[in-house]
Amino acid sequence: MGETSQNPVQRINNFGIFSLILSRGIANLPSVVVSLLLVDIAASFNVPVGVAGQIRTTAGLLSIIFALVMGVISVRYAYKTLLSLGLILFAVSAIASYFSQSLSTLLIFYSLAGIAVSMVTPMINSLIGALIITENRTKVMGWTIGGLSIIYTLGSLTTAYLASLGWRTTLILVVVPLSLFTCLLCRLQVPNVRQEQGTDVSFAGLFSGYTTLLKNKSALGCILGTVFGLATWNTVLIYGSSYVRQVFGIPVKTMAMVNIIFSLCYTAGSLTASKFTRGLGFKKTLLITTGTLGFFTFFGFNAPNYLLAVLLLIPASFTAGMMITVSSSFSLEQIPEYRGTMMSLHSAAVSMGGTLAAILGGLLLLVYGYSGYSIAMGSLGVFGALVFQFLTIEPKHNNR
Repeated sequence: MGETSQNPVQRINNFGIFSLILSRGIANLPSVVVSLLLVDIAASFNVPVGVAGQIRTTAGLLSIIFALVMGVISVRYAYKTLLSLGLILFAVSAIASYFSQSLSTLLIFYSLAGIAVSMVTPMINSLIGALIITENRTKVMGWTIGGLSIIYTLGSLTTAYLASLGWRTTLILVVVPLSLFTCLLCRLQVPNVRQEQGTDVSFAGLFSGYTTLLKNKSALGCILGTVFGLATWNTVLIYGSSYVRQVFGIPVKTMAMVNIIFSLCYTAGSLTASKFTRGLGFKKTLLITTGTLGFFTFFGFNAPNYLLAVLLLIPASFTAGMMITVSSSFSLEQIPEYRGTMMSLHSAAVSMGGTLAAILGGLLLLVYGYSGYSIAMGSLGVFGALVFQFLTIEPKHNNR
């Protein structure tokens, strides 16, 4: 037995939905600070930017591993409990990173944020599946992903304002207060939900979700397509700010304002995703958005001037917002009886995409520069679009 696959009565109020929006936004806050101040972090440890960027790699690797573990843990424990623990772990990671005296210790402490992401993100998605009626799921998913973008914008502005205090203090002030506040709000407003197995489940039952998933070609296609799509988007997230700052000599405060534009476009994409899926369905929307993201990412990182680079990365941000929203909703509908397991693996795919971008970025930046990096990552976006098109199946009840 898994989660009920029946369409639930909506069992969460607006404050509960707001807490989920905040939770998803917080999952991105540490990377906001790191992305915007990566040049400063590299300088503080006297290493190249490509080397400093590997703190995202270690966080991503741990996120992947722990997300797979979450596929089992989510069978036994309530989603809200796991979500709350993840939010607390973000605060712990930021505080511990403050005290890092070398890049190696920062790799360890910052990687705790990767574990937190693997706890928070799939539980948000699982709660949406369990508490929101079918016809509203993609819309609410879009709200949470759009909220992530809004918090990203506020985080960028706050980071730019606090940057003079140093990246350590900035990381604490940006991450810790909101993480703890959101944890409290979730505890008060989000209902307890778990997969139907509850606490009395056999050892084999813990892994039944993975057994079911591995037999489902469409579910596996969703996971693989998400890896490639997120790898392309993380090209912009991880190295976009560093690219503009280093190649065109743009100061950090100006880059923060540019990130606001990207964030607003990402928000617009996430909020309009449900309208596109109603008309096109999940598969066609993912084909178009993931392929377009790859196209604009490649050309954005090969622009001859600062203005054109920004103009090309604007549609990349818009299509990324749509792609991530639709990908999450599509995965949520693949195996309704095992949403916790499916969304944990989806979270692993998201982290794997970011890790792939960070690893390739570190290597290719050192050897070929931003241009060579963007060729590889743009191509992955196009390949991800083809995976969605040919390996996945449209769910019987989509948003149309």
